[in-house]
Amino acid sequence: MIRRQFLKNSLGAATAAALSGCGTKDQRVQLTFGSYADPGVDILKDEFLPEFEKATGIATEWVEADFSGWLQKALNDGETKAGAFDIYVMDDLWVPRFAGAGYLANLEELGFRPDADFLPTAIDLGYWPPKTGLRQPGVDAAAKPTLFSLPLVSDVQILFYRRDIFGATPPASWDDIRRVASQKSNPGKRQYGWVTRGARGNPVMNSFFVLLHDFGGAEFGENWNVTFNSPQAVEALEFYLSLLPYEPEGVAEFDSDQEGETLLQGSAFAATIWTGWCRQTDDPSRSRVVKKIDFCVPPRKINRVAKLGLFMTGIAASAPHKAEAVEFLKWFTRSDVQIRFARAGGIPFKMSAFQDQEARTKSRWLDAILEAMTVGVPSPRTSDWSKVEDILGTHLNLALLDKGNAKSHLDAAAAEATAFLKSAGYHAG
Repeated sequence: MIRRQFLKNSLGAATAAALSGCGTKDQRVQLTFGSYADPGVDILKDEFLPEFEKATGIATEWVEADFSGWLQKALNDGETKAGAFDIYVMDDLWVPRFAGAGYLANLEELGFRPDADFLPTAIDLGYWPPKTGLRQPGVDAAAKPTLFSLPLVSDVQILFYRRDIFGATPPASWDDIRRVASQKSNPGKRQYGWVTRGARGNPVMNSFFVLLHDFGGAEFGENWNVTFNSPQAVEALEFYLSLLPYEPEGVAEFDSDQEGETLLQGSAFAATIWTGWCRQTDDPSRSRVVKKIDFCVPPRKINRVAKLGLFMTGIAASAPHKAEAVEFLKWFTRSDVQIRFARAGGIPFKMSAFQDQEARTKSRWLDAILEAMTVGVPSPRTSDWSKVEDILGTHLNLALLDKGNAKSHLDAAAAEATAFLKSAGYHAG
C-alpha cells in the first residue's frame, strides 16, 4: 500500500536466530530472506514461499525490519561476511552499492541465465556495472556488465486520475492536468486538482522526477556534471509549483501515506503514485472512489516517462546456501510462476504475466503498469545517488515552502551537489 513505508519492526530476535544457525525440526536446508517491511512483498511471502517449500522441500525464513533498519543490517552482513542471510530483498537503488562493494554473488557464475520473457527495464536494473549510461569513479570503463540481482516485484510510478472528473480519455499533457485543476478544484469543499509528496529528500524528489524528465531535463550530463538546474529543469519545477493553489495545505510535509489517502478519500483528482496503491482504489473498505480511478503513464511534455522503483533481490556473497538460493530464483522467475503471481494480485516482471488475460481481468491496472514499465526510467546508477537525492530533495522542499523561486533553489542544490561529487572523486563541473 505505501511505498517504502517506515514500520516499527526490529530484526533483533530473528537475526539472532539466523546467526545461531537454528533450523527447522526436520533439519531441512533453510533459506533465510532479509527484507524491509512493505505490503508489496506480502503475496510473495504469504502465498508463494509456502508453495516453494512444498515444491522443493527447502524451508524458508522471512526476516524483516523497517526500510532503514534493514538497509543497515544488510550492509553489516555484507561487510562482515557473517552469512546470516541467503537472500537480500533490496530497493533497486541499493544494487550499485551492494554489487559494487562485493556483497552480492555473481548470478551468472551460479548458473542463472535470464530468458527473453523478462521486461528489459526490469532485468537491466540487476546488472553492475550498468549496461548503459555513466559509470561512477573507480568502475573500470571496460568492465563487462554482470548480473548480480533480479527483479522481485515490479513497481513504477503511474498516473492515478479520476475518470468521473477527466472523462473517459486520460489527460494527454501536463497542461490538461493544470487546466482541469484550475477549473474544478474547490479547496473549501476539500476538492483538489492535484496531490503530491512534498516531504524533504526522497519523497519530493520522487514526485519531481517524472516532471524533470518529461520536461526534457535530467539529473546529470556528461562526466557527471549536474544538470538539474537546466532551463528544462527550472521550467519543470515552475510547473510543479504552479499546481500548489490546487493542492491541500501542508503538502510540503506529505509522504506516500498522506498522498494516497487524499486520493482514496475522494479529495484529489490526480497524482503520480507507486503501483502498490492500485488495489486499494477498488477496495470499499479503503476507498470512497471505487471504480472511479483509472491509470495511465504520466502525461507528456517533451518526453513521456515513468519512474522505476523495483523491489530487487540478490544472493548474499556470504550466503551459506547458495545452491538453494539459486533454486528459489530460478523457480520464482519461471514464466508460469510469474503468471500465477500476477493472477494472485502481484506485480510481475515478465511480459507473459502482464499479457495473461485472467491476470488482466483481475487487476485492471496491469496494462498501464506494463506501458509505464516499458518507458520507465530508473534513478541514476551510482551508489552515491542517495546523497545527491537528499540534497536536491531538501531544496525542492524549500521551494514548496517558498511557493516559488524555482531557479534559485535549483541553483543552490546544484552547487551543493557539485561540491559533494567533486569531494567524492567525480569529475563534476
